[in-house]
Amino acid sequence: MKIEIFSTINIALKFCWNHRTQFYFLALPAVITLAILSTLVMAFQPPEFQHALGFKTSGQHIQFSKNSLGYLFIGSSWQGFSAFLLLIFTICIFSLYSVAWHRFYLVPKEGVKISDCYLWKNRHWKFLWSNLKIFLFIVPIGLIAFMVTLTSAIFAPLVGLITILFVIICYARFSMWLPAAALDQKLSLREVLLLTKGNGGRLAAILILTGLITGILDGMATGLIEHASNSLHVVGNLTQDLLTKLAIYFIMYAGIAVGVTALSVSYQNLTTVYKIHRVEWPK
Repeated sequence: MKIEIFSTINIALKFCWNHRTQFYFLALPAVITLAILSTLVMAFQPPEFQHALGFKTSGQHIQFSKNSLGYLFIGSSWQGFSAFLLLIFTICIFSLYSVAWHRFYLVPKEGVKISDCYLWKNRHWKFLWSNLKIFLFIVPIGLIAFMVTLTSAIFAPLVGLITILFVIICYARFSMWLPAAALDQKLSLREVLLLTKGNGGRLAAILILTGLITGILDGMATGLIEHASNSLHVVGNLTQDLLTKLAIYFIMYAGIAVGVTALSVSYQNLTTVYKIHRVEWPK
């Protein structure tokens, strides 16, 4: 079976739009929590740290200073520790949200309450491990691709483009581990490669196009939010930062919902054929 690229993207976009109310309720706990915590963490950072790490999402480059870099990598203050905890918390929230949205599409009859989606279970450990596993596979592949590019001095641009596409295709094929983990299904590397055989390029195209579509929409919305936030100076910098983060996190999690749905649609289509052909399915 060949996955339909544009049909998959269209289904993902329509699903998210038709279930936007469920998205609001599911994303609300994550967005509010992350917005409050990230605002507080940044508010308690030293001024030079804020200046160095603060950036406009419209494209301004991050500027690092020696003091802020030393504070970030060498300092042992509680502010640095709080920033680290925020990172861990963000990863956990992402896992909870992603697993919930995978199951929302793939197991529509489950009827899980929103509050249940944010209870950490064994499948979330599997989901985290799946992400780490993909990273562990992609890093050496990426390094080998980079070395191949360096050895092709004359054709470096073309070889570099080909190797980048190859890495993306590998990631796309490995990404089927994620919906499987959300469904408590265990897939070996061989089974993942068998499941995605002949569809690596199509999966990569779905991920790239979905990322481009959501990235453009996110960029436009973020630009409008930043422009609108300039009028919030009267309520104070802290309140302005909080409201801006709330809006940006909502946009970011909407993009995640579309990407997760696209993976779920692809996984559902592939596993249906997988079972029809009676290939051995993991017990």
